[in-house]
Amino acid sequence: MQANPSTTQNTPRVADAPADNWADRYAPESVRPYLRLARLDRPIGFWLLLLPCWWSVGLAEVALHQPYPNPWLLTLFALGALAMRAAGCATTTTSTAITTRAPRARRAALFPPAR
Repeated sequence: MQANPSTTQNTPRVADAPADNWADRYAPESVRPYLRLARLDRPIGFWLLLLPCWWSVGLAEVALHQPYPNPWLLTLFALGALAMRAAGCATTTTSTAITTRAPRARRAALFPPAR
């Protein structure tokens, strides 16, 4: 899948996000504000939630004398980590915007405008 350079130029970028991330390159322009709100263009939080979950599944399977972890549990924990990361980021961004009564420029950085 090739990136469309014309669509990456139209959407304003969040200041602390990397310039050439996967969300700006491949996601449809209508979905980008939601991906940025959930901070899915910066996956470190997802990995910090996911890896301890996968580690615990692996340890439980070792305790049950299973040769490998259950793929269903790995997928379930991956979806849960993704949902928790997105919900936490959206909640934090919304509460910051409400409690600080952010000026228009800051609010634009928190909530990128949809096109």
